[in-house]
Amino acid sequence: MRRPLAPAALLLLLSVAAATVEARPDAASVEAARRFLCPHGGMPVRGQGGRCRMAAGDGATRGWDRGLPPPAHRQAPCPPGTRAAEALARPEAVRCLPD
Repeated sequence: MRRPLAPAALLLLLSVAAATVEARPDAASVEAARRFLCPHGGMPVRGQGGRCRMAAGDGATRGWDRGLPPPAHRQAPCPPGTRAAEALARPEAVRCLPD
């Protein structure tokens, strides 16, 4: 049968374990990881739909959609010079093709 550790032995074991654990990473490695995970800016976030949360004031702009209006989640009319056509792979979708 194993005997429980004495408090002094437990403290010694914990101090050795704490000494072997690496300290917090330096700022340069944290910044390199952030740039890798969020190449278009923002900060990595766990448990969120996207990988990165944009900084305050950026709104929903992530790069390719910068300057576009927010999604309306409905079909918009085709712009002038185009016509509506059914998408080949998705009959429920409408594409705007040039006239």
